[in-house]
Amino acid sequence: MNGNLAPVLGVHRAPGDFLDAFGRSYSSDPAVVAAAAGAFIGAQQADGVAATAKHFPGLGAAPAGANTDEEPVTIPLDSGTLRNVDEAPYRAAIAAGVDMIMPSWAVYPALDSGVPAGLSSAILRGDLRGNLGYQGVIISDAIEAGALAAFGDAGDRSVAALAAGQDLALCSARDAGQGAQATGDLAAAITGGRLNLGDVLASTERVLELRLSLR
Repeated sequence: MNGNLAPVLGVHRAPGDFLDAFGRSYSSDPAVVAAAAGAFIGAQQADGVAATAKHFPGLGAAPAGANTDEEPVTIPLDSGTLRNVDEAPYRAAIAAGVDMIMPSWAVYPALDSGVPAGLSSAILRGDLRGNLGYQGVIISDAIEAGALAAFGDAGDRSVAALAAGQDLALCSARDAGQGAQATGDLAAAITGGRLNLGDVLASTERVLELRLSLR
């Protein structure tokens, strides 16, 4: 195994909330989460396994039962809290050289009121790449997630994810047809001009650089 979709960097807010209920948050203290993130990522990648920090900009404020795998979720935090608390562990992850970052499928009205983070150019290109300076691979969460029910099929969602600034669409429905649909629609979006060729080539370079670094 040379890739792992971990660690989760959510700063949970209360015992039993969405992340804490499943033991998926290091702490309710962003400094502790940041320190654990740096240690986890550094150790894992030193052994040749690419790490993935998720779910940007953070699912720590999601209440119990708020699962984007099943339904739309909104995180109504102000931008200051998101950037100073929830994004803090991502700064540590980026400093540790994390290979991949996975954005959330939740909606963050303070950052972009219209779409989930993983479909938001403002959040991915503006916040993650612009403000935080991340240069690595951005990989989507499961493209079949229930939170994306309003955004078409696997192909539509994959095109929207790459148009927003992601590099890889994660087709994890255990159905080869899902991947074929996404691949076909992505190819058509490139040849038809719906996806910017320069952006696609930049994504390809990031993905190839990561693949070449793996053992």
